[in-house]
This record gives sequence, C-alpha cells and structure tokens, in this order.
Amino acid sequence: MNAVYSNYQEGFIPSKVTKQFYFDSIVPEERGKAISIRDMYGLKGMKPFIKNTKLHDANFAFLSTTLAKLYKDVVKPMYYVTYTQDVPINVGGGFVDYVSYYTIDWAGIMNEYNITGNNANYIPRVNAGMNKKNANVYTWQVAYDLRFVEIEKMKKLSLQKSIQDIYKMSIVAGFDLYAQRIAYVGGGLTNSYGLFNNPNVPVTTIDNSSTTGYGFEGLNDDVVVAFFNGVFEYYLLNSGNNLSILPDTFLFPLFVGTDLSSRFSELYTSTLRKFLKEHNLGSDEADEELKVVFKSRSILNDMGTANAGRIVAYKNDEMFVRMDVPYPIQHFITLPNMERMSYTSLFVGQISEVQLPYNVNANEFGPVTYWDFTTKVED
Repeated sequence: MNAVYSNYQEGFIPSKVTKQFYFDSIVPEERGKAISIRDMYGLKGMKPFIKNTKLHDANFAFLSTTLAKLYKDVVKPMYYVTYTQDVPINVGGGFVDYVSYYTIDWAGIMNEYNITGNNANYIPRVNAGMNKKNANVYTWQVAYDLRFVEIEKMKKLSLQKSIQDIYKMSIVAGFDLYAQRIAYVGGGLTNSYGLFNNPNVPVTTIDNSSTTGYGFEGLNDDVVVAFFNGVFEYYLLNSGNNLSILPDTFLFPLFVGTDLSSRFSELYTSTLRKFLKEHNLGSDEADEELKVVFKSRSILNDMGTANAGRIVAYKNDEMFVRMDVPYPIQHFITLPNMERMSYTSLFVGQISEVQLPYNVNANEFGPVTYWDFTTKVED
C-alpha cells in the first residue's frame, strides 16, 4: 500500500508517502508481478530444489547408488572348514602359554604269576610315574583400520551388514582356516604336528602295488573289505578286545571316497561305502553299537610315507584326540588412530595344537593309527 494513515480518531485520512522504503531502484509503478516456483509447480515441484541436498555429494555418490539396483545381501567369500568335525574342541581358559596334561606310566603290573601264598616270599609292587606334557598354543591376532571418511561414505549405503560385521566375517574366516591348518598338520614350527602327521602315531603300509590308479582302484571289492576288517582286527588284538577303543572314524583321501562311492555289486543294495559302514568286524563285535563314519579329506591325497595317500583311523573322542581354544577369536579393543585418521580394531584368538594323550610313540599301539598306500599310478 502506498499510503499511510494517521489521526485515527478523526477517521482514516490518507497521507502521501514522502520516503522510499524499497531497496532496489525500480519504482513501484514500474514493478511487474513476480511468479515463484511454488506458483508454477506447487509443493511437489519444490522438493527437488529445497530438500534433496544429497544430490550435491562428492562424485555423485548418492546418484550412483540410488539410480542402480542394489542387492542388500553382501556377496561373502565362500569357505568351508572341517576340523571341527574331526577333532573334539575344548573352549575356554583365557590367555595361556601352553596346554598341559599328565600321563601315567605303570611298571611292575601284577600278572597271573604274582600270586602271594604260603610259599611266596615276596610281595609284588607296582610303581606309577606321572609325566607332564605340554601342547603348544598359538596366538592369532589381526588389526584393521576403518578410516573416518569411509565411515561417512558407508552411511549412504543401505546394507544389511554393518562395516564392522563385514570385517569380522573375513577375520573369523581367516582364523578358521588357520585353525584347520593347526589341527591337521600343525603350526609349521619345529616339533609342531597335527592329526595327520604326528610322529607318535604308528604307521602301517597298504600294499596296493596292483592298483591301476590311486588307492584301491583296480582292486577287487573283497580286498577292500578285508582291509577295513583288518584295521578292526589290529585294534582288537592290541587292546585285549577293548571295544571302547575301536575306531569310529576313518578319514581317507578324496580318491578313496570317490572309488568307494562308485562301486556297486549284486551283493549290495547300495554302494560299497555304505555297505562297509554297516557291515564290518568292529560293528559286529560291538553288537552294532559302533557307528562308523567315513569322510574324505583332500589334504590326505599326497600324504603318507610314499606320498601315495594316507588313511587315518581313530575314535573321535576327546579322551583320545582333542585340541583347545583357550581364547576364542573375538574383538579385543578399538581405539582412534589420529595418525591414520581411522579407528583401529584388534581381534585376538588362541588355539592349541592337537593332543593325542594315548599315542606315546610310533613303536607302540595307540588309538590313532595311520595306513599308508605304497603305490600311485599316474596317467
């Protein structure tokens, strides 16, 4: 309005404006009508201009993720470990240097001739000695840096997994693969061994000189059946028919597993592999209470005295085979690292080598045994 009003008691009397209140140089008479974006497009048309500030992010990161179809499930590396199936594991105990256990040696055990009577002038004595043994413990640790800038970038992605979970998955995978190596072949240090190469385990060779390839290939089914029954006979002879020590687990090279699963005969209603699991000397002696497990392990393909493959037989019980995880792999601490402009997180875990308490040396019978092929015919 280009007029002001005064002296309201006498009514409204217009007064002429003598001072210019506008800041620009265009006089009011020459002004046109201004049209806003709201007048042209309404409220919906205003949203792209006043609210979506993400459009201005560096390198158009928002556009590149919004205009693309994004799968929220992260494609994780595929890995698989088997050591947890083959070795009983005890968890807990905290950080340690060694895992210790005691073995007892007896001397002078009485027999049927040590009978004290009226004509005996001595009393037999039994001596027991305790030996302490230590199993090496390996500390596995890894740290990762998560930069501050990357944290801000990750806020723009709609992922079901947090960045910490993604790192944690890869770290746990690394620990599992390392633990499997410890379980099977040891830590690579002097006097460090695993379930498949322990020097205290007795070794028996399998004469497969008539093979046409690897393992039992080219040999008749009755030869294969005789071998597995021969293993059970070996345990019964050397343990005084102790059924509690009979092996329930046979780990063999992959080519043996393939061969056994490929053999069919008119005598069997299934493969030779399934037949042997149910029909063997061990199960018959134990009144079918012994459940035998056959598993293929590729790492055994080139092991053994002749590098022609090795079969490992044992009872999968922590009394005879075990390993410890005193400190399971877990997040230990996270601290800011100003030098690298990041958060540094440390993961730590401990795992021991495999312990075979009843396998004293390779010249004496023990619950874990190795059976090595002598021949491998290459194509």
